[in-house]
Amino acid sequence: MPINDKTKNQNTETHPLLPSGEWDGFYCYHYSAEQHKMFIELHFADSVVSGSGVDDIASFTWTGKYNLETFKIEMIKYYPTYKVWYKGDIDENGIWGTWELAYDYAKIPPDLLGYLKEALKNDLTGGFHIWPKKSKSETNSNSLEEQAESQKLKEIFTEIFA
Repeated sequence: MPINDKTKNQNTETHPLLPSGEWDGFYCYHYSAEQHKMFIELHFADSVVSGSGVDDIASFTWTGKYNLETFKIEMIKYYPTYKVWYKGDIDENGIWGTWELAYDYAKIPPDLLGYLKEALKNDLTGGFHIWPKKSKSETNSNSLEEQAESQKLKEIFTEIFA
């Protein structure tokens, strides 16, 4: 869902950490730090985030909510055939956190749920990091921000998936 001028000007978020527009980023599976690139268009307004994008799986849309008191965000990534829950933190490095394949776990007997989640976690969960796209004049392939991205990814895998 591209951002048109009418939508962009209505109640657009003014916080510098959440600029509406183009964002770049990646997601990783639980078992690997291999980065799967995402190209995203996001709109932030009135604690609601929406947008669209494309990655190595397919095109998708986003909806979600953010809180600038806690600097937390929750989003749902909608592919044509399924959805993925994203939860993360907002900081000067962008948005980073974890994702989980959305499934109606209520259909699984409680005694099997823990076992199945553990057995399938490599394919059902992972980490992500997205950030506002920079203009060409701001781009530097060996920047300190890329080092920060790598550190954030290490933190995700160390703290959450260990």
